[in-house]
Amino acid sequence: MKDIWYGDNRDLVKWSVLLHLTRKYHLEKIIQIAYYRKSNFKTLEIDGVEHSIPDEIINHFRQVKNIEKLEVEVPIHVFCDIFDNRAAYMEKALNFIKQFQNSNTLIFLDPDTGLEPKNPSLQHVLECEAKIFYDNLIKGDLFAFYQHQTNRSGTPWIEPKREQLASALNIDLNNLKVAHGQNIARDVAFFYCRKPQQLAQQPAC
Repeated sequence: MKDIWYGDNRDLVKWSVLLHLTRKYHLEKIIQIAYYRKSNFKTLEIDGVEHSIPDEIINHFRQVKNIEKLEVEVPIHVFCDIFDNRAAYMEKALNFIKQFQNSNTLIFLDPDTGLEPKNPSLQHVLECEAKIFYDNLIKGDLFAFYQHQTNRSGTPWIEPKREQLASALNIDLNNLKVAHGQNIARDVAFFYCRKPQQLAQQPAC
């Protein structure tokens, strides 16, 4: 997730889906694991002189943590340490979750692009990382995952990624549901499932 994308149509779909899921499953909080990476904002020109975008403007329109101020019935907590080292990030993110995970919680993984392809980068969540987060949920928690469109050729992309994620989590495909907003942002989908059992052993990644 980058600041430059905060507040676009995908965010309308994203946070609408998360809020509806929170209400449907009577959850008590949302924790967003933002996989945050800093954006480089372009400059503007005034009378031939180049100027940067003021920090005050960026903080108002493009600040990822602003979602914590959303006036809804459940608190929202955003983990937005910079994602540049996978091992360190995982350790800090799991510790962050444990601060708040004392009741039914929605844990939302929000990478730039989604689940790893054949050659993953920092835009992606690795399968083993998704499994670690899922295994660290407690009974009643909801796991949610952001997935961006993987191609522009018109071939199906949602179902293959759903199958890949279900396999990575080692859950029945029927238990991994899909949400989207095709009339608002056609290039994103969200996968989610309820944690049915207690903590499992954390696997190596």
